[in-house]
Amino acid sequence: MGKIIAVVNQKGGVGKTTTTINLGASLALEDKKILIVDFDQQANATISLGITREDVKYDIVDVLSTEILEKAIMKTTVRNLEIIPASIKLASLEEVLPKTSDRIYTLDSNLKKIKEQYDYILIDCPPSLGLIVDNALYASDSVIIPVECSFYAYDALTQMVQKIDEVQKNKPIDIEGILLTKLDNRNTFGYKIIEKVEFMFPNKTFKTIITSSSHIQEAPMHGKTVIQFSFNSRGSKEYRELANEILNK
Repeated sequence: MGKIIAVVNQKGGVGKTTTTINLGASLALEDKKILIVDFDQQANATISLGITREDVKYDIVDVLSTEILEKAIMKTTVRNLEIIPASIKLASLEEVLPKTSDRIYTLDSNLKKIKEQYDYILIDCPPSLGLIVDNALYASDSVIIPVECSFYAYDALTQMVQKIDEVQKNKPIDIEGILLTKLDNRNTFGYKIIEKVEFMFPNKTFKTIITSSSHIQEAPMHGKTVIQFSFNSRGSKEYRELANEILNK
């Protein structure tokens, strides 16, 4: 039974794409079949997995507006990991989708066709609370909310949880976990944010914390996940720990 997880937070720069690709690679390492849906017009997940814009024939907008789902799925250099790429065309999604009340279910209806082919489908969401994120949430079984260890990211978390509460009125969706990211071990303030989040969400905060890492930052420049780029690095180990935490739930 496949599971669809949206990686979501309306604040930018908190580690959504980083988490999507590195968690995906870590789960693939455990012999799970993974599909990443790049649902951000910046296409960072696509590029970070070594796929250039010129390589992309069909993207997620083509999937949502036509019947070419299978053709859009691309292999990556990570075994067991595939991707539906994104492009700047996502910026015009409002115009592409029909102006009907069920437009928020467009991604859901497409992913249902292939859900059983994968163990996990991970949706990399843009930093917004608009139509794209609505589609992602209504297609998902659960969400991972990356939260940077800073005040502004913590403040955005409460808004994100409110959004999920709204969706829960219409369909079942769980918080898979809140993932604390970009912890600077030298800065005590980050630990105060950890305490606040764990106090507010004691049963929903992942034990794994992703610390700031030059390896995590550099890997996408080489079109690789940190698991490929530097397997024994701290960042690689942390994302593999996160994968195990999810698998052992």
